[in-house]
Amino acid sequence: MPQDQPQTLTSQEVRAIFADHKLRSTRQRELIYLALCACKTHPTADDLLAMVRQQDPEVSQATIYNSLDAFVECKIATRIPSTISGGACRYDPNTHEHVHLVLENGQMMDVPMDLSQQILQAIPAQTLQEISERTGVELSGIKVELLGH
Repeated sequence: MPQDQPQTLTSQEVRAIFADHKLRSTRQRELIYLALCACKTHPTADDLLAMVRQQDPEVSQATIYNSLDAFVECKIATRIPSTISGGACRYDPNTHEHVHLVLENGQMMDVPMDLSQQILQAIPAQTLQEISERTGVELSGIKVELLGH
């Protein structure tokens, strides 16, 4: 779901995404995924809990974590470990390679896709190949974070 702005989805669209990824659809999972997709910054599980509880006060923290685990496992979201010491993981519905901007307070957002692509394409393929050869590790992707305040 490459985009520069949060995406507004309908429940029907979310159910279709879940079906495409063989993920069981529940009302609470739909609410959680809708909230995740609507965020400009990449929320933590606690951020999502607060947002979803505005619509359904009965949603538990365990439901949030279990849903996020399911989203990551079926590849409709990514879990981004915090680069800030002691920070919580953040979640992103954009599973395509792109660059993140990490603020000093731990918040994270996407760099606009056109600029992300410029940055990623500027990394020479020869350098990536040499990294693989010298480390003996086959690279499967690139993750770039820019730090800001």
